[in-house]
Amino acid sequence: MLVSHALPDQPLQQPSAVAFGNFDGLHIGHRALLAHLREVADRLHGPLIVITFHPHPLQILKPERAPAAIDTLDGRLSYLAQLGVDHVFVLHFDEALAAVPAGVFARDWLCGLLHARAFAVGPDMHFGHLRHGDVTLLRAIAAETEGHVEVFGGVLWDNTRVSSSRVRHAIREGEVELAEKLLTRPFCLRGKVVHGDARGRTIGFPTANVRAPGQVIPRNGIYAGVAGVNGAWHDAAISIGTRPTFAGEEVRVEAYLLDFSGDIYDKPIDLDFVHRLRDEERFADLPSLIAQIEQDVRDTRQVLAQRRASGLLP
Repeated sequence: MLVSHALPDQPLQQPSAVAFGNFDGLHIGHRALLAHLREVADRLHGPLIVITFHPHPLQILKPERAPAAIDTLDGRLSYLAQLGVDHVFVLHFDEALAAVPAGVFARDWLCGLLHARAFAVGPDMHFGHLRHGDVTLLRAIAAETEGHVEVFGGVLWDNTRVSSSRVRHAIREGEVELAEKLLTRPFCLRGKVVHGDARGRTIGFPTANVRAPGQVIPRNGIYAGVAGVNGAWHDAAISIGTRPTFAGEEVRVEAYLLDFSGDIYDKPIDLDFVHRLRDEERFADLPSLIAQIEQDVRDTRQVLAQRRASGLLP
């Protein structure tokens, strides 16, 4: 898959099928849309092209309303490659891009430079300056070059359309198994291991303190998951919260990697959330906390073993 950070200087030679949007999370609705558009591109004998934006437009237009991301840009690109996309154009969203008229975006950029002849869009799609572009405008412009626009109604889950907002809500509520169903994979928090207060090491459970700025964080609690670091995956008991037993205030993400020893400070780390074990609790004393952590580790092993036995986890 080709990744470009600017549109081509000259029009593409082959007709293309194009989708554009943020595609945060690449959930089952996105996947269904792109799978369909992949078939359309094959009939055109041309590429499947995705235009996505970074950062999220609301971070520029209305930063107070900008949502935390389900995934990072690198994660998004990785999943797009898996879905058979031929070329992704990552456009830097700034005030200049926000000022581009909808007609210029559709006629000159999409139908012109990208030779787009087929589109798949959501029913509430808007684009261009002040969001003046909509399905009606895109259809009129596409028709000038005999292009076609399909309105994709999305995918329902429990009679409700799947959206990035719905996935984000599930993650925030700690409903990581629902999020996995909507994403077709566990929610992954991609961050970096940073130095903490090393308290976990003193009680026999050294944890990786993970910082993942910009991504949505699951609700405070204890989770069973897996951690990817240094090219290998390890079972992990993950704690999110303020550590009330120690009168903490800052919400931290800490992962205890089972059966692992090594220095991973300053290393990138991926945390896949598989199952929520329990709420965060305050314990009366240190022995009670240690006993609960030991139980959390046992529960983590059991949950992950069951998932693997069912073929739901590598």
